[in-house]
Amino acid sequence: MKTSDDYNELMLHPEELGVLSFKAVPKRRIEFCIGRAAAHSALSKINIKNFPILKGVHNEPLWPKGVVGAISHSGEVALAAVARKEKAAGIGLDIERIDETIPKDIIKVVCTIREAGWVNDSKDRKIERLIMVFSAKESAFKAFSPIMNQFLTYFDAELIWDEDASRFRGKLLTKVGPDYIEGYAFEVGCRRIGQYIFTFMSLPPLL
Repeated sequence: MKTSDDYNELMLHPEELGVLSFKAVPKRRIEFCIGRAAAHSALSKINIKNFPILKGVHNEPLWPKGVVGAISHSGEVALAAVARKEKAAGIGLDIERIDETIPKDIIKVVCTIREAGWVNDSKDRKIERLIMVFSAKESAFKAFSPIMNQFLTYFDAELIWDEDASRFRGKLLTKVGPDYIEGYAFEVGCRRIGQYIFTFMSLPPLL
């Protein structure tokens, strides 16, 4: 994890500085820098150093060959996780601040009917539950992204909350790739840390 206290553009790889637009607003520059700092810290744990993490055509981070990973940031906090492909086929994580001012109708964009029922079933935690679903789906999409043959929408996966395990049990509602067909089951861990929702998952390595 990195925070805005770790912000320093001089710590970026020169090629990463080239990716960061000079027109970017200060908030975006800070998010990019602390996100890359978190990613480099994660890569160092698997003995990869000084590798420039550039951006793909959809702004996704481009990891070293044989590595999967994910970056997420919210405000002044950034997280990253990586793994070698022999350990995981995909990594997903996301962090979101609980914001009581978000539009309530976003539920129609993010949630299936079943998920919306779970969100609305709580009088005091509707916003928190909505953000939990949103974040968990973001984590899932990041994990599946290395092998996706299409863009996923929020209605291409459905989540069911498991209170005892503190995680979502999910299934794909569409085929993502040859190994991830409709009905494929996965799990997304979820934790509340202060005013943030943190979600995470990994896909088993492909044989």
